Amino acid sequence: MFYPNSNQQQSFPELVGRSAQEAVAYISSRGLKPVVVQANQPVTMDFSTNRVRIVVDPTGRTVIQTPNVG
Repeated sequence: MFYPNSNQQQSFPELVGRSAQEAVAYISSRGLKPVVVQANQPVTMDFSTNRVRIVVDPTGRTVIQTPNVG
């Protein structure tokens, strides 16, 4: 996969188990666009170098998968 800004962190495993609100703040502070989605929610398959999907539990409160750029 081609990443135009190779200095940018691509994966955020440190956010698993954290609140969605914390994850959004963390991703935003790095100049990326956080998008919160529920597990198994349909999402577009396009790749965006500034988007990070944050997959949360059914309550929408806790991050359950490692967020990645894309």
